[in-house]
Amino acid sequence: MLIEALVAIAIFSFAILGIMGLQATAIRTVRDADYRVKASLFAHQIVGQMWVDRFNVPTYALNAGNAVCVAGSNSTSNAAVTTWLNGLKDATNQGSLPGAASYQQQILVEANNVVTVTLCWKSPQDSGPHNFVLKTQIQG
Repeated sequence: MLIEALVAIAIFSFAILGIMGLQATAIRTVRDADYRVKASLFAHQIVGQMWVDRFNVPTYALNAGNAVCVAGSNSTSNAAVTTWLNGLKDATNQGSLPGAASYQQQILVEANNVVTVTLCWKSPQDSGPHNFVLKTQIQG
């Protein structure tokens, strides 16, 4: 009878450990989804700004000649892009992307105002950077 109780406790313990593992995975997945939603929001925010200023779309280009998610800083002469970049990396802003300040963000403006926005970030728990890409055409 004592052996049966020990076996039951062992089975119960393995079940609890399995549930704890699932909980950790769920928390990590929700965190990653939250960052992707924030990246989508930021990408759509700059594209919305470009729609408002659609006659000056080429001035929004940022790090056009660089590879995607390269470590480094961002610099631009466009005030709207500078404000947008500051929102991405503001440490006091709960809506910012972690580690975004360490990577060069990219806005490509191709022929016919085809715009590709690539956002990069890396949270402390991740081994490598993540990215979000939004491609759209701005006409008008």
